[in-house]
Amino acid sequence: MAGDLSPENLLVSLERMELAPFYLFYGPDEFRLERILEKIRKECIPESTRDFNLEIYYGGETDPSDIIHHARTIPFMAKHRLIVVRRTEEFKADQLNRFLPYLESPSVSTCLIFIAAKTDFKTKFFKKIRTSGSAVHFGDLKLNQIVPWIKETGRELGLNINTPACVYLQQIIGNRLGDL
Repeated sequence: MAGDLSPENLLVSLERMELAPFYLFYGPDEFRLERILEKIRKECIPESTRDFNLEIYYGGETDPSDIIHHARTIPFMAKHRLIVVRRTEEFKADQLNRFLPYLESPSVSTCLIFIAAKTDFKTKFFKKIRTSGSAVHFGDLKLNQIVPWIKETGRELGLNINTPACVYLQQIIGNRLGDL
């Protein structure tokens, strides 16, 4: 976790349209992970070319060479391609190692996002992503971060929720972001 990007750092990069060619998204906070993934999709891939430039794969179901081939394909009438690999932990170690040459020399027009429920940063694949600075940890928010998160999320939805209302909402609903 030390040295990993926070979701907030990733959002700052996204605002500047400075995305890395690959990421690993991991951690228990699936709600924030999916929201940021959706923002990346909307910001980087125009809706008119999304069918050609957005691909989703699942670990254990797709051969790594197929994913790498698509990652090296140039975008169609767009600046970027987005490839999402869900359930990365379902690849066997030798399959994950087949991604290593790509991670050494990735396509600059593709953003390849690996999503893993479980990670082992002792393995070459996960270690490579972490040392490149492209691992994003979606940890649970601390108790003192919940109220500001409610306010910010409300603002994104066009709502102006005052602090006492946010505190009350947290008290009656709890700390699970999906429920809030």
